[in-house]
Amino acid sequence: MDKRSGITEAVAKGLGEARTQKLNALARHVQELQILTAEAGTVDLLSVPRTGRDITRWKSLAAQGGEDWVYVTYADKNTVLALDEPSEIGMRNQAAAAIYPELHTRMVSWWLVHAWRSIDLLEDTLDNIWRWRISSGAVTARAAVEEAGALVDEAQKLAKAWSIGKAAPAEELKRPKTVRDALAPALLHASMGSRLTGSHAKLQATNVLTLVKKLSKTSGNPRFIEWYDWLSDAAHPAFGARIAYSSLPLVHDSGAVTVRYYARAPLLLQSDTQQKTMESTIALTVADSIIAAGQIIVDVLNHSLALVDDVGLTTGAATLTRRNYWRNLSPVRGSRACPCGRGKWSQCGHRWGEPAPKAISLEDTSA
Repeated sequence: MDKRSGITEAVAKGLGEARTQKLNALARHVQELQILTAEAGTVDLLSVPRTGRDITRWKSLAAQGGEDWVYVTYADKNTVLALDEPSEIGMRNQAAAAIYPELHTRMVSWWLVHAWRSIDLLEDTLDNIWRWRISSGAVTARAAVEEAGALVDEAQKLAKAWSIGKAAPAEELKRPKTVRDALAPALLHASMGSRLTGSHAKLQATNVLTLVKKLSKTSGNPRFIEWYDWLSDAAHPAFGARIAYSSLPLVHDSGAVTVRYYARAPLLLQSDTQQKTMESTIALTVADSIIAAGQIIVDVLNHSLALVDDVGLTTGAATLTRRNYWRNLSPVRGSRACPCGRGKWSQCGHRWGEPAPKAISLEDTSA
């Protein structure tokens, strides 16, 4: 047996059969996400409203370049929202073509970035666990918990916004504007929110502690707060980091002496009759938190991809532009298989006025 396989076997014994099975199941889900997204690439668009002289300049440049544009004029008659490279269909439905491809491409890139980041963090944490790299595991597991919190928060806001847009009345100009007014602010904050010094006051990213508390409440799993505290302590040069490679404390019956054992691999307590793996507080926290956070991430990514597809297929965004991007699915009709891959077109509900998909459907995430 080589050193790597020996450590893996010792880790499996230390974590126990139930945790090991959950970690292996999570690894399979991560692999499915990897297969889905590994070759994906996309582009997103951001339309900047033009006013006054900027409108004149835009029209002049478009004419000089012989470019095709679609645009919609705001109610004030002084503001224009424009988008280039419309399709023939888009040229005939300019309000929709000026708005829907922009919103859908931004939702697609939002989803892909979350998926790629989640895959990296989950794969790295799983690898750290099986290699008994507990210090690194605490750092990546902490980031994964934060990622789960951000994903849940943003997905819920986008789902709520799309439910408003999808219920908009069937008016050629009013419906696209209603959809953009609902979705654009949520997308802007999700893609550009930051805590950097000098970042815009209206685009301040949500504090991670707030996200963890929301995650705990939404998932019904109060342990996320406890896990996050331990992972943060272990990620920093603090007490948690000092005991990452130690056993739980063994206390003499008198209480006069406490003993911790330290090793670079899982510790075994051996007597004349048996061997028992000594539990590591940080290692078990890494394992339990990544199982719970990973389950949520996989669930929300699956549900929010359905949301992304519903926006694209309900609006027909891909048919309105000549640009190529990931998940640029085109609507079909009748009983044909839906391009979203979730059933027949007639059953998938990609129609105005139908209920919008939910962002999450969380089950018990306790490890």
